[in-house]
Amino acid sequence: MALLILLERLTPAERAVYVLWEAFGYGHREIAGVLDLSEPNCRQLDRRAVRRVGEPQARFEAASERREELVAFFVAAARDGDPAGLEELLAADVTWSSDGGGKVRAARRPVEGCERVVRLVVGGVERFAAGPDCTAVEVNGATGPAAWAGDTLAGVVAFDLWNGLITHVRVVVNPDKLGFVRRQLARS
Repeated sequence: MALLILLERLTPAERAVYVLWEAFGYGHREIAGVLDLSEPNCRQLDRRAVRRVGEPQARFEAASERREELVAFFVAAARDGDPAGLEELLAADVTWSSDGGGKVRAARRPVEGCERVVRLVVGGVERFAAGPDCTAVEVNGATGPAAWAGDTLAGVVAFDLWNGLITHVRVVVNPDKLGFVRRQLARS
């Protein structure tokens, strides 16, 4: 049962760090060497893993078809500037987090609540009317949209789902992290 909880609630990197730390007693420096990550990153992954293992609900829903539908509907509603369509997809307590790395403009603090997230999405679409092209890619082991401005990866979005609704939107627009994502996408 414990293994199922780890598989359901943690990302692959979080699982690896958690198991190496908790079960095998490896230090964060050793884990960093094994996984080819930085030591601070391993510490952060461990903190997230410990928090998520203790959460009362699963992090992901299993139905990949529903996830793909939600991603397609979200992209369409965002592109059309359709607040009602977005509201149907978002949980009332949805959270929007973005990572610009201090290099690109992004919300510095999480935006919470359906109404505020809808305003953020619709306002962003209005500002960037000639918006980027979106493609579906694998993000954190599930389908998520990637935004492209020509050949440049402009951003990647990951969704957390619960009971058929989006509960957390995680947007990465940090160019350093997107370079890594672009290399990963080129390999697949």
